Amino acid sequence: MNWHPRPVPALLAWMALALAGCALQTPQSRVAPVAPPVAAAPRAPASPTVPPARPGQPTVFLDPGHGGVDTGTIGTTDDGTTVEEKDVALAIALRTAALLRQAGLRVVLSRTDDSLPGATSADYTADGTALTPDGVLADLQRRIDRANASGARVFLSIHLNGFGDPSVGGAETFYDSSRPFASQSDRFATLVQQTLVGALRANGYTTADRGVADDVDLDTENMGSLSATYGHLVVLGPGVPGRLRPTTMPGALSESLFLTNPPEATAALQPAMQDLIASSYARAIEEFLGARPR
Repeated sequence: MNWHPRPVPALLAWMALALAGCALQTPQSRVAPVAPPVAAAPRAPASPTVPPARPGQPTVFLDPGHGGVDTGTIGTTDDGTTVEEKDVALAIALRTAALLRQAGLRVVLSRTDDSLPGATSADYTADGTALTPDGVLADLQRRIDRANASGARVFLSIHLNGFGDPSVGGAETFYDSSRPFASQSDRFATLVQQTLVGALRANGYTTADRGVADDVDLDTENMGSLSATYGHLVVLGPGVPGRLRPTTMPGALSESLFLTNPPEATAALQPAMQDLIASSYARAIEEFLGARPR
């Protein structure tokens, strides 16, 4: 996912745009071609289901960014293999969920396969090959609503970054300072970033530490019916009466690697790297919830 940070070089973007959990320096406009009827849009499966929480069992909500026709950032490895953000984000999320469940936590995911659960034909362009801006917003709202319905105590949106300059790389984590639980989100984002970078460095990777950033430092795109002045990542930011219901728990959005950086894209495709990122996320979440000592 790519965005336009204000004070530093552009990092993340149209989070499927929002999030996420992504566009490059300028969002790609998707003009609906005059062609097949809307009925051609793919049908999405029902929302993922999970068992109810046991008494006292904390719930974690994981949001692997993008999915289905929404690929997120597309990069290439050192040997020219194409890498799509949606695939790597899902692989990392599933690995993270497995580790958290082993630790006794209840985990709910926004998606568990390459789909956009709950999407309708109205969310797609006329040829069914892309989401409209309002379709992106609707998808993000469904993710938020699932997170709220899950009763989760913390929310992590999992993305990978992109930028026009292939030499740019590194890890970065975002939170939103405008929410009532901003201090908790800041603490969680800091745990995610520090644990991730520490794990990468401990395993010989020299990934740049881009730190923790407030999402108000990004130049976000106009998201469907949301005003261009909204200025937050949709899955982390405040609500807008009649247009956006916000998350009700602390959360962060992690961009672990840049897929537009060939060495980082190469690493991102490796199961060992996906396991490393997932284990760092799991450790950070457990520590945030008090299930693991620092």
